[in-house]
Amino acid sequence: MPYTVKQLADMAGVSVRTLHHYDEIGLLKPTRYGENGYRYYDRNALLRLQQIFFKQLGFSLREIRDIIDKPDFDVLKALEAHRQLLVSKIEGLRQMLVTIDRTIRHMKGELEMDEREFFTGLEDERIGGTIIRTFRTRSPACTGG
Repeated sequence: MPYTVKQLADMAGVSVRTLHHYDEIGLLKPTRYGENGYRYYDRNALLRLQQIFFKQLGFSLREIRDIIDKPDFDVLKALEAHRQLLVSKIEGLRQMLVTIDRTIRHMKGELEMDEREFFTGLEDERIGGTIIRTFRTRSPACTGG
């Protein structure tokens, strides 16, 4: 079933203007244009838009376009890598919550903490950045390997 730009925007939770921008920069071209000038998107375009949400993991739109435009880009491998990045981020956030909870208990006098423990899990951004850099340079989804 083809979707109009408005239908796709509503489904994906983005603005029509965002989809127009993606079209303008060559990131997400409509599958076809109707005689009325409307943009229409098919299932493959929906899957491509899903890949564009890698920007939430720190990728620029240019990097995303370069990755997903490679002839040997593998959507399944990319989804698996995307999933692993999210799992890593979730684990880091869980550790941060544990540290915050422990710090609250420490400040209430309920728990002793070593000062180094105040930062357990808070270095997650550095770890996450390493994961993303590794994905960008080594992932089969990005390199076609």
